[in-house]
Formats: sequence, C-alpha cells, structure tokens
Amino acid sequence: MKKVLLTLVPSLLLAATANASSIIKTDNSSLDIFGRAKFTAQDDSEKSSSSSFSTRLGVKGEMKDGNGTNAFFMTSWEMLSSSDKSASNNTKTVKVANPDKPQIKSERLDVLSSSASSDNISARYQFVGLGFDGIGKFTFGQTDTPFYTLVTSATDIFQYSGLEASANTYGTPTRASNLALYSNSFGKLSVQASYQFETKKGSNSESGSVIDVFDGGLNTANFNTQKNAYSAAAAYALSDALNLRAGYANQTFTEDATKSNYGLAFDYTLGNLYLAAVYTSTIEDDNKNTTTRNGYEVAASYNLDKFTFTTGYASGTQTSDVATTTDTDTGKVMKNDDISYAEAFKLGVTYKVFNNVTTIAQITHNTNGSDIFYGGLNYSF
Repeated sequence: MKKVLLTLVPSLLLAATANASSIIKTDNSSLDIFGRAKFTAQDDSEKSSSSSFSTRLGVKGEMKDGNGTNAFFMTSWEMLSSSDKSASNNTKTVKVANPDKPQIKSERLDVLSSSASSDNISARYQFVGLGFDGIGKFTFGQTDTPFYTLVTSATDIFQYSGLEASANTYGTPTRASNLALYSNSFGKLSVQASYQFETKKGSNSESGSVIDVFDGGLNTANFNTQKNAYSAAAAYALSDALNLRAGYANQTFTEDATKSNYGLAFDYTLGNLYLAAVYTSTIEDDNKNTTTRNGYEVAASYNLDKFTFTTGYASGTQTSDVATTTDTDTGKVMKNDDISYAEAFKLGVTYKVFNNVTTIAQITHNTNGSDIFYGGLNYSF
C-alpha cells in the first residue's frame, strides 16, 4: 500500500528501495543495490492473452558530513526480454480520446492509445543531489515531478493500470528528465518545486506531454518540443491519518503552445485501511484552440495479514473548442464536447509468500465493455 509522502527525501528513495541490500554501510556513508523481477500474464476480453517479463536494477548511495549536509544519488534501469519490450510495466499505457472518429459521442471512448518507449533497456531514475538541514534538498536529473509525488501518486496504488483519469497531467505516468527539484518540510507542511529544462520528443526524454498530447483537434506538432516547465505542490497533514494535497504545473512549448495542470487530492489512513481521491484539470492551448480534461480518481486498499486488497474507480471527460465533427446528414460542423476519455473500475489482491515475494491478481473493467485480467509474480530485493 502506498504510504503518505511527507518526506524530504524523494519518494522513490524510500518506496522503491524498501528491500535494498547494503553494499557499504558506515555512520557517514551507504551504498545499496535494489531491484525486482516480475512476470505478468494478461488476458484481454477484446484481444488475445499475452505474458511479459521485466527486471529492474538500481543503485543508490548517500554520504553525510555529520553537520547536517548530505549528498545522494540514484540510478535505476528496467530490462525487458526481446519479445516483451513493448509490454513493459515501466510506463502505463495512456488512453486518448479521438473526437473525430467515431462521430457518435457514446462511442468515443478509448479509441486511440499511445504508450512510451519500447526499448529493451530504459532508464527510470537518474539523479544526484545535495541536502542541508533546515534548508532542504536539491535534486538534479530524471525523477518524479512535484505534481506526481505530492498529488496524483495518492491513488497510484495498483500493480497494473491505474491513473487513467490523470494520465496526461505533468509527470504522470512517466518521470521527467532534465529536472531541477527542491524539497523541504515545515512541520506538518511538505513542499516541492521544480524547473524542467528543454525536452524534445524522441531525443533526450520520453516523458510528459512531449509525447502524450490530447487529440482534440490541436496542432500536436507544436507540442513536440517542450521549451521549459515549472511546477509546485504541497501536502499538509491535518492529522496523523489525513493529508490534503494540491499542485500546479505549467509547460511551455514551441509556437507559444502551453499546458496548464491543476490538482487536488487527499488521503486517509486508519489502521490497515487506506483511502484516497484525486481531481485533476488540464488545459492545452496550441495558441489557436484549447482542449480541457477533467479527471476524478478514487482508490482504497486494506491489509489483512499477508493479503492486500485494492479497488478504485477513474472517470475523465474531455472538451475542445475545435469544430471538427461534421453531421453526415446536414453537413453542419459541431464542436467536440462531452467526450469520455477514461472510465474504469479496478479490483485486485496481492499475497505475500515471503516479505519480498508477492503473487498478484487484478481485474480492470473498462466501461466500453472490455475486461482485462492480470496475474503475476514479483520478487523484490
């Protein structure tokens, strides 16, 4: 179950390396190796069954001077078999609505899909940083954005799929490269802010809206190069159980194209029960037309001995001011409105065979009628 993320250390330093094995461990320095091996069998009611296998391997280190200053780094990679390189769980498939076809609104659901890089070996996290007591931490490289860490990650608790409604927000589902990140905590308030340098499609990054632009009649070529982006997010602990979260991000592309991301979330933990909800709103503007997405996600999990049960629901709608749909009978051109780009229900269960070995079963029901069944075995170290 994903825990609250109120920490100065980037979330992956704790979550992704919970079972890390120490290579070096002293009072002032540490070097750890971590990873996983995961097998997945999948059956799609609208497609054939398939399977995939992936491994992850990473190294992280930290040095301290005893006076409140520390330096840290992490490198993490995912490796796929040659037959599984397009079936990676490294990044989630993004469902994008195409308002031009079909023209019937009720059928405009998940009619176009895109996914991230299909390379056999892909970089996940690559960063280095410095931390200072009372000042905060500064991280540079490829890592999670503030918008993901402190907002949308609240509902990212599933072994497979998830984040359907917030998939096109900044840093979701992929990490951002060329990032300068600041993190700090002030009592019950945790904050992060970041700046991302120029990022181009197909070159030094496969992240963010550089590849996942709405199909809402916009000129998508304007979004192939992100000139820069900045974001800020905060989480406030109202109590030991309840956290409130909010975030904003702005991305600037060529030809004055822009993308604005807004998010609100909360999470609540009571014993073995975890509840979370996320709302996101994203506006893309190609300097001529705009397209807007509004997404809602809820998720819950419950731990019972060695079992963890998860469930969730996601719903998202897209509107566009581009008049591109034409009535075949009258020839009248209409606007693209009320398009459902995501609607899914998920139910899953995991069982810990050992502390670092887990069996997985999950079903994702998409309201367009498809059901996807997952079964998996995961070994982490």
